[in-house]
Amino acid sequence: MSDLHQKFLMVLDDREFTSGDVSSLVGIRRFGDIIFKRRALIEHFRACLPEWAGKRFIHLRTAEDVVTLRATLEASSEDCAVCVIAGRAGFIEPERINQLIERLPYSEEDFTDRLYKPLLVFLRNAHSLIEQWAAFESAPLHAWEQGWQGSQRVQSVQPLDLGKISDFLSFTSGSTATRHFNQVSIDTYYYTNSSSDRRKMLAEYSFYGLVPESMRPWLIQPFDYQDHNDHASYRMLRYYFADAALQWVHGAFNAETFESFVDRLLFFVAERPRRICSKEKSSRVAYELFVIKVEARVKQFLALDDGQRINVLATSATSELDLNQLLKRYLHLYNRYKNGFAFEYGVVGHGDPCFSNILYDQQRYLLKLIDPKGAINEEDLWTHPLYDLCKISHSALGDYDFINNGLYSVGFSDNNDLVLYINSDNNLALKSIFRSRVHKIGYDERVMRLGEASLFLSMLPLHIDYPNKVIAFMLKAKQILDEVDSE
Repeated sequence: MSDLHQKFLMVLDDREFTSGDVSSLVGIRRFGDIIFKRRALIEHFRACLPEWAGKRFIHLRTAEDVVTLRATLEASSEDCAVCVIAGRAGFIEPERINQLIERLPYSEEDFTDRLYKPLLVFLRNAHSLIEQWAAFESAPLHAWEQGWQGSQRVQSVQPLDLGKISDFLSFTSGSTATRHFNQVSIDTYYYTNSSSDRRKMLAEYSFYGLVPESMRPWLIQPFDYQDHNDHASYRMLRYYFADAALQWVHGAFNAETFESFVDRLLFFVAERPRRICSKEKSSRVAYELFVIKVEARVKQFLALDDGQRINVLATSATSELDLNQLLKRYLHLYNRYKNGFAFEYGVVGHGDPCFSNILYDQQRYLLKLIDPKGAINEEDLWTHPLYDLCKISHSALGDYDFINNGLYSVGFSDNNDLVLYINSDNNLALKSIFRSRVHKIGYDERVMRLGEASLFLSMLPLHIDYPNKVIAFMLKAKQILDEVDSE
C-alpha cells in the first residue's frame, strides 16, 4: 500500500434505519442489513472495495463507531482524505464505484454526487469533518440541509437513494438472482431475458400465448422473441414492485397483509383452468413429478464427487441424514399417502410459483407471477394440481427463501445432531394463516408437505456449489418428513 493509499479513509455511514414505504417492504432495519441477491447490502459494498480500501474501511452503525471514527481522524495526518458514503446509497453498477474508489487517493478537490443531501462526499482534508463534528455526530451528511456549493459534482457514479420508495423499487425490482444459464438485462422500461438454451426461451415466451385467457391477468406478457442461432431472447415490461421473497425474509408482512397476499395467491391456485382425467392418470403424473424426478435427482447428486462428500459429512453428524435413507423414508411415506395424490382433474400450472417469482404490491393488492416453467405446445401446459401448491408451500412453510438467501445457520443439538436454525422473527404466526387457508380450499396438508419435501430433495444437485445450503435442504427435508410421519 502506497503512502497515498495510507492517507485515505473509506466510511460507510449506516447509522440510519429504514422508514415509511421502504420499511413496509423490508421492515425497520439498517440499510446495510437489507438482503439483496442473497447477500446483505453491506457485503455487496465490501465486495466493491479494492483490497487496499478494505483495510482503510470504517462501517458506522452505532455511537461507538462514531467515537472510533473521530479517534482515527484525529490520529491521521493533516493530508489524509476521507470518502463518506451513505448506507442508503444504492449502486446499480458496482464496477463504477470500484473504479471511483481506486482514483480517490489521487483526487485533489472535494466533490459530492449532488448539491443537496449528497449520498457520497469526498473531502480532500479529512480533518475538515472534525470541524463540523457536532452536526455529523447528530445526523449523517445526507440529512444536512446545507448546500455543497464549494464542491465539484462527480459524474461517473450516480447512486440511488434507497430511502425513497421509487429508487428502492428501481434498485430491487431485479433482485432475484438468475440461474447460471440465464442472462437478464434491465433498463428503465424492460427486462430482456436471454439464454443459450433456446428451447427454454421459446417455451417461456410461448407460455403466455398458450394459456387460457382467464390466466393471463396473473402473468406478465412477453414480447419481441428473437432467435440468434447461438442464443434466444425475449422482453417484458418492467414492473416496479418487490417480489414476495424480499418482503417475506425481511419480515415485512403482518397478519393482515399476509392474509390478503395468501388469499390472492390461493385464489389463483383454485381458479387455474382444469380438465377432467382419471385418478389413474393423475397418479401417473404425480409419480413422475414426485417420485421419478426425485429418484433421478438424488442419483445425480450422489454420482458427483462433491455430492458423495457432502452426504458423508452430513451422515457422520446425523445418521438419519444419509441421502439414501432420506429417499427411502420419503418413498415409504409417499406410498402411505399416494391416494392423496390421485385427483380427477389436471390443471394449467405456472410451474414455479415460489415467493421470488411473485411480484406483490401490498398497498394495491397487485400480484403478478413471473418466470413460469414455459410450454412449447398446449399439452405442455398441463400438470398435477398439487405441484404449484407445493412450490408455494416450500416458501411459506419450508423457509426456502431464507435458506436461499443465507438467512440460516446449521448447528448441533445437545445430542450432537445437526440442527437447522432459520433467522426469522414473526413467520410462525403467518405460517398458521397459510395452513388454515390451504385447509379451507380442501387440500391435505400432509400430502402437500410430502410434495414439498420432494422439492428440497430434487434441488440438491442444482445447488451443489453451495455445500452449506445443500445440507440445509437435507435438514429441511428431514424436518418435513418428521412432521408428516408424526401425524
